[in-house]
Amino acid sequence: MQLVTLTTDWGTKDWYNGQIKGKLYSAVKDIQIVDINHNINKFDLLSTAFVVKQACMDFPENTIHIIDVNTYEDKDRSFVVVKYNNQFFICTDNGLPSMIFENKQVEITNLQNILAESNYYTFAVLDVFVKVVGILSEKHSTESLGQVLDGFCVESYFPQASIFPSSIACQVIYIDDYGNCYLNIDDVTFTKALAGRGFELRVDADCTISRISSSYQDATIIGKALLTVSSTHNLELAIREDNFARLLGYEIGSKVIINIKA
Repeated sequence: MQLVTLTTDWGTKDWYNGQIKGKLYSAVKDIQIVDINHNINKFDLLSTAFVVKQACMDFPENTIHIIDVNTYEDKDRSFVVVKYNNQFFICTDNGLPSMIFENKQVEITNLQNILAESNYYTFAVLDVFVKVVGILSEKHSTESLGQVLDGFCVESYFPQASIFPSSIACQVIYIDDYGNCYLNIDDVTFTKALAGRGFELRVDADCTISRISSSYQDATIIGKALLTVSSTHNLELAIREDNFARLLGYEIGSKVIINIKA
């Protein structure tokens, strides 16, 4: 059985999801389609990269991942297949794959040999990506698809937290459907930066956090903000049984300063 995943910003209002699934079922005889996420914020490459890094890396060999966010082709970027860990990721070389794979060893192939079915380029997944899935499902090889590239045309990177002697400057890189805010620093890096010292994080005028909570249950008062470590190992700001981002006005890109005690 051929596994194919879909990660998109299509939402659920329109017909795109059903149309692509119908075409995939027609193109590949024995196929299983897994919906990763169709509610990525429109054109949000940072959130897309975060979702793909968390959700797609542990699928079996030869899984094909379709990623359709901010997907269109022009002279400065192209459609590509990235082979990593014997899986295939079909996407646009628009900065997204460089954020997903960073310094990992990958094989990059542009899709110059795959012609669209029409003279219009408004839905590349329908016109190009489904064809690529059909070829990959038969051959498990990118050899006939196009030219192997030395690197990505568009290089983008996850924003990195800045660590100073008395503070850590980080930012929100993802907000889940519960309103929990994921920061661009992991627990290991955070612990190393503290070097045994305490910290304070002021989230608003009425709330200062000075410890890492082991779970949401750690908030003894419902509605009280906390800092914890998510399953992704990122530090996470949350409110038990409420929406941290909405209540406190945080969004993707919001700056978060963690002061380190002397």
